[in-house]
Amino acid sequence: MGIGELFNMYRMKWRFAQMDRKWARSARKQEIDAERDLPPRLLTPEEHDLLCWILDHGSEVAKSFEPQVEDVRAVRACPCGCPTIRLIVREGAPLGMPQADRIICDLWGRTAKGELVGVLLFQDGGKLSELEAYSVDGQIQDDSPEFRFPMIESLREIEEGEPPASTH
Repeated sequence: MGIGELFNMYRMKWRFAQMDRKWARSARKQEIDAERDLPPRLLTPEEHDLLCWILDHGSEVAKSFEPQVEDVRAVRACPCGCPTIRLIVREGAPLGMPQADRIICDLWGRTAKGELVGVLLFQDGGKLSELEAYSVDGQIQDDSPEFRFPMIESLREIEEGEPPASTH
């Protein structure tokens, strides 16, 4: 590694650390932390549509979880600015197909801003448990780490190789 590459790596680390400190002190970060303590809520239309699409377009195992969507509730699960939600399935809802792996689906797609975002859907004991989103390449726009779920039309399975092309 040359001196220029080393310098660029440390400059990038410093920049990310600076953004993290700014985010940690922001009013929006405090709002997100407070949302994590709120009682479970209904899914937003975006969350509902994404969850339904994932289950409808997934494997037979994924499809077995569809009856749980009707009365599922959500709680913000992460303080980092991502849209990850913990899913709370109503008592007595039919269980999905049991499997050893907690991951039901592993996808990626682009947000409306063109950000590359991964999506994981988890289950615990046959119940939907979390819809996670994460930045695949760290290229989140704006001055905060906050981003949205990807657009449904951009979703691809991880195994399909290359990430979906940017919308910009």
